[in-house]
This record gives sequence, structure tokens and C-alpha cells, in this order.
Amino acid sequence: MSDSYPTPPRTETKVKAAATAGAGAAAVITPFAVWLIDLLAFNGDAPPDVPLPVVGVIGLIVTGLAAWGAGYWAKHTARPDLPSTQR
Repeated sequence: MSDSYPTPPRTETKVKAAATAGAGAAAVITPFAVWLIDLLAFNGDAPPDVPLPVVGVIGLIVTGLAAWGAGYWAKHTARPDLPSTQR
């Protein structure tokens, strides 16, 4: 019985980029987008008058677009450990 464990596969660059962008968008870009929509569409009164379902949709769209864009434009990770599929 061996005491060593197999090395887990590396996390691909596209996955890292998408996860980082999604978290960053949720933390920074979404509140900015909600503030901007409140300012433009709801006259910027305090407290913010943006309805909660609209805030949720804004968060979903902003986070999804940021994650998709970062994953799409991130560099591809070569995976020589996977078998090639040739026809």
C-alpha cells in the first residue's frame, strides 16, 4: 500500500478566469450597475428604489456576462493527458 496520493489535475485557465470574473462582478460591478440604474431610472432617491427582483436580474446578467467573457477570452490550457479524438 502506497502512502502517496495521485496528483489532482490542474484547474484550467479558462475556469480560473471565469470564476474570478464572476466573483469580481458580483462584488464590484453589480452594485455599480444597480446604483447607475437607480440613478437613471428611479431618480437616485435614497434609499434605492430599485425593486429586489430587478436587483437579482441585474446581478444574474452582469455576473453571467463577466464570467462568460473572461472564460471565452482566457488562454486555453493544453491537456496532453487526455486522449485525442481523431476520426
